[in-house]
Amino acid sequence: METEKDLLAQEAISTNREVFRLLRNDAQEMINGERKKSAKRRPALPLSYSDFRELFVAFGTYCLLSRNKNASFIIDPNNEPTIKQLFYYATHNPLFDGDLTKGIMLQGKFGCGKTILLETYSLIHNHIAGKCGLNFPLLTFIKSMELQERIVRESTKPFLLRPMIIDEFGREPKTVQYFGNILRPVSELLSERSDMGAITHGTTNFTLKTLSSDEFYGGMIGDRLRMMFNFITLKGDSRRK
Repeated sequence: METEKDLLAQEAISTNREVFRLLRNDAQEMINGERKKSAKRRPALPLSYSDFRELFVAFGTYCLLSRNKNASFIIDPNNEPTIKQLFYYATHNPLFDGDLTKGIMLQGKFGCGKTILLETYSLIHNHIAGKCGLNFPLLTFIKSMELQERIVRESTKPFLLRPMIIDEFGREPKTVQYFGNILRPVSELLSERSDMGAITHGTTNFTLKTLSSDEFYGGMIGDRLRMMFNFITLKGDSRRK
């Protein structure tokens, strides 16, 4: 049963337009605050496509050499459409074929170059932040197997908010037995990061349908993956020789 105080409060809000305006202004300030937080989580890189392309070749070559591959990174018809999408995403360009508030899940065949593309992207992003003294959150690049092992040792807490690229997503065991308990480390992390709006990227050999199957993460996590990621397919066969 409503008290007299409740009724008076309802009447005050419904009849006093100044109270309504104050509530509306509060809501708008809250919305603006969340938009500012979102912009800080993923700021736009100040690059033209020609500069981004040139840096991609340079840092991509570094990635190959660091893996003891004596080769230069080559942009070709298979990978350039994806590199352009990464540029549109990094610069908040409306030509991006997806949702700029979500992360990117790069999918494709084994060896087609997914890892090199996102590792190169992270290097460009992190070097711009470091060299230019910009207050950009750095991207953490980590393989799914290593991520799972670290969650078991350290909990999900160190990985909740930092922007991440999860390489070889879906290849780690989906459950881990730890002191007699069955854990789902990556599923738990994805669920928490989804709730907190953390930016997550990844590479995978699997489709969203496969990742959402019971043999992988199941329908509930699959639904969150749909909400968290733009799924972009990298064309071409294996580049490994």
